[in-house]
Amino acid sequence: MNNIQPASTPTVINSRAWKYTSLVFYPTAVFRIWKDSYPLVIKLLYTLVGLPVFLGVFLFLAITGFALFLRPLDLSVGNRPDRTVYNSGGNYQSTFLKTGAETNGAYELIQVEVEPHGGNEWHYHKNFDETFTVLKGQAQVGQGKKEFRVNEGQSATARRGEMHYFLNPTNSTMLLRVKVSPAGGLEKSIRIAYGLANDGQFNGPLTKNPWHMALLLGYSGTYLPDVPGFIQEPLVNALAKIAQWKGEDKALEKYFR
Repeated sequence: MNNIQPASTPTVINSRAWKYTSLVFYPTAVFRIWKDSYPLVIKLLYTLVGLPVFLGVFLFLAITGFALFLRPLDLSVGNRPDRTVYNSGGNYQSTFLKTGAETNGAYELIQVEVEPHGGNEWHYHKNFDETFTVLKGQAQVGQGKKEFRVNEGQSATARRGEMHYFLNPTNSTMLLRVKVSPAGGLEKSIRIAYGLANDGQFNGPLTKNPWHMALLLGYSGTYLPDVPGFIQEPLVNALAKIAQWKGEDKALEKYFR
């Protein structure tokens, strides 16, 4: 009787598995592709296209991995006597009615003046809910996939993780009360943003110092559309922690200490 041999021995299977899994690791894959008899165009295409992808993934893992060993972001604010801060660029103000320190971290309550046609863009927060109550005027609110008007005395709530925005669609100043639950770093981020704006430290929507932008996003826990959350969230948090580790927050202390 003839012995029937298996179609594939473990050695052959392991060899094939190594061949395909090695393509995941770019340096090994480049070596294998150039060693094997692939067409030249495939070798060049894989090498040129794969390099920026590999460098991007490596840089992302290096930044987020390094930040794991750094201390958490400091969201605290000093015992400031000024309850109202002004933004001379837009000629409006915010008043801190209740701070996180005063509510033991339960919530923050801020009254915001929004200039005509002013507001913010689509964004979301991961760690808190945000409720907007119109005290004067009218607001346009985007929430999820909806956009609607909120009249005086009415409220709208953006839950954590929900994309949203608000703006003043009128020609008069709007008065808005914002409640953040639980308390986060909203007071700190507003004080810093207004201070930087007053000192001319913005180029359009971005700060002149990129590390300060990372800190602002990190303090407020703000994330933007069009970038996947699994990339954006750890990267923003990591860059903010690295900025703090570098001491970039020291130049901002005059705004919140």
